[in-house]
Amino acid sequence: MKKTLLILFSLFALTCALLGQKKEVLNLQQVDYKPMHFGFVLGLHTQDFSLQPSGVADANGVVWNGEVASPSPGFTVGMITDFRLSEYFSLRFIPTLNFGDRNITFAGFKDGVKVDSYTTNVLSTLVSLPFYLKYRSLRLNNYRPYLIVGAGPMFDLARKKDLDILLKPVDFCIEFGVGCDCYLPFFKLAPEFKMNIGFNNMIERDRPMIANEKNIKYTEAISRLTSRLFILTFNFE
Repeated sequence: MKKTLLILFSLFALTCALLGQKKEVLNLQQVDYKPMHFGFVLGLHTQDFSLQPSGVADANGVVWNGEVASPSPGFTVGMITDFRLSEYFSLRFIPTLNFGDRNITFAGFKDGVKVDSYTTNVLSTLVSLPFYLKYRSLRLNNYRPYLIVGAGPMFDLARKKDLDILLKPVDFCIEFGVGCDCYLPFFKLAPEFKMNIGFNNMIERDRPMIANEKNIKYTEAISRLTSRLFILTFNFE
């Protein structure tokens, strides 16, 4: 976590330094003085889990340890509502829809020897409803780097109760990241990178509708499961 924060702030400082090196014709000089404006978001993300094993053995004495296989990219789309607070701060509400999945690979150990493995897919359609506080630096020609931090609930619309791993429907997340407003002749384009961290233990243990009752061992193998997303978006405002 500390390393991620250090990288983000280093990129923010480096961007500020590099963008102020040359003079340009200023575009959209009044856009940041609007009390409220709107936009939309398009982007990519990867979904990840942080897993803590329970160490509980199944009926055959096998202990299963789970980890997320290489995460696959997903798609993000959303809407922006921005409220100007001051020269440097704004409050933003950005509901987004995130399509993606995660593969969890379980390795089974008995007496310290690996005896089996199993991979299952967790498909998610996540609706995120975060509020953000955005801090903008001084405008440097047609660029304005910024930092952003926010929090809000996240809802999973793709839950299927017969899958091996079932997530709870609601999570609460915080997000932080960096971006840069690029002032083009007719609109602002802002590439933005954020990290989303969930706080709730998302593993659902009440599984009366699981398709294969023997696979309840994979749920029992997880003590705590929290969600993480790494999000790269392009904001059009």
